[in-house]
Amino acid sequence: MLKSLHMIELPEARTISKDLRKTILGKTITDIKGNFKGHKFTFYIPEPETYKKLLTGKKITGLIDRNFYIEIEAEDYKIIFRDGANIRYYKPGTNEPPKSQLLIEFSDGSFLNVTVSMYACIAVFKSSESLDNKYYQLDLSGVGALDKKFTYDYFKSLITPETLKLSAKALLATEQRIPGIGNGVVQDILWNAKINPRTKIKDLSEPQIKKLYDSIIETITKMTQQNGRDTEKDIFDQPGKYQTIMSNKNYKYGCPICNSPIKKENYLGGSAYYCPVCQK
Repeated sequence: MLKSLHMIELPEARTISKDLRKTILGKTITDIKGNFKGHKFTFYIPEPETYKKLLTGKKITGLIDRNFYIEIEAEDYKIIFRDGANIRYYKPGTNEPPKSQLLIEFSDGSFLNVTVSMYACIAVFKSSESLDNKYYQLDLSGVGALDKKFTYDYFKSLITPETLKLSAKALLATEQRIPGIGNGVVQDILWNAKINPRTKIKDLSEPQIKKLYDSIIETITKMTQQNGRDTEKDIFDQPGKYQTIMSNKNYKYGCPICNSPIKKENYLGGSAYYCPVCQK
């Protein structure tokens, strides 16, 4: 059985950035710690032993809203996190937790601690140099679901002779065609659109494609406004307020529309949840 993945997707990226903006903006970094060898699937750029020299004394000057990255500005440097990075904020006087892939301490005694679920990328680099990483560049250049450029015409431009062959889940949740939409948020998007994850794009009618587009915007907006999904946690270790329907946490309750048992299957490298009645 595949393990449930906890990953930063668009609702969590925006929620975490918003909360970090409220808690660490203006604070000065005084120390960098962490068990850098304690998790073999934590990928650091550059070597984490250099972070202390690069960041000590830097003030947090900004938080940039991204689609699936957390991006912190520390004067002339940036600190970014992706994938299964669990970022938690601790108030002054709190004991340091036993597990840490990165701990950033501030002058007032508060700190951020980062642990990792499954795998994660952590990077520190000069703001003037950017980061030569495929996925970071996709986040920078891509059009996310909350972007004004994400129009219906733009969404239809993603449907090409090649993507027509894909399933609905593959179109949305692979290759970051829409940055920030992954295997987690796609479940409720497809349920709201009443489209089966395995349905081929070529088999969707124009009204169904429009309904899928509307569902992307409506679902992502609601998830973001409610501080993320209830399957993920914020920097205060609290779950999001958006109650997922198609997720490992809630699928056992059945479909809230027709009361049918929800199906859970392994598909495209992760779990796929769907109602066999509402999403034929």
